[in-house]
Amino acid sequence: MATSEFVPFGGQQVKTVIVVSSHKGNTRRIADAIAEQLKSHGSSEVVPVEAAASAVARDVDLLFVGSPTEGHGMTPEMRAYLDSLSVGTVRDRPVAAFDTRLAWPRILSGSAADNISSKLARLGAQVIDPAGSFIVSAAPELQPGEIERAREWAESVAAQAGKVAVPA
Repeated sequence: MATSEFVPFGGQQVKTVIVVSSHKGNTRRIADAIAEQLKSHGSSEVVPVEAAASAVARDVDLLFVGSPTEGHGMTPEMRAYLDSLSVGTVRDRPVAAFDTRLAWPRILSGSAADNISSKLARLGAQVIDPAGSFIVSAAPELQPGEIERAREWAESVAAQAGKVAVPA
């Protein structure tokens, strides 16, 4: 690593949690790639949305939330999870949203990530932009290169989040 490169969180170990809803497995593959990429910065855990009620404790430094785009938005499971969060759970915490969606213009496909970002911002989270959108085919299968793109995006998010003061 070049000395001029930014080291997220000042090189301290970071606890990252990735909450994910995934029906066909593609969004889970993106979440796994994010978790694997961020292990060099500390602990990193993927938590299915159905088990996420207690996953976002105060000791989480960086939170990712992802869902496939369905009906122009997030899955019902993700919507229920986000609706269950109290303001104190994510207030001032750096968070990033991601989705998987078809390669259509957003006006046609919608974006779960946009919906997730909006909800988290209303809860007082420090939303890291831009959200990640990873493309699937109609099969649905992740398009070539999307796993690598997810890893690069995760590093970018970590660098941006490392500049945000994480509450103790």
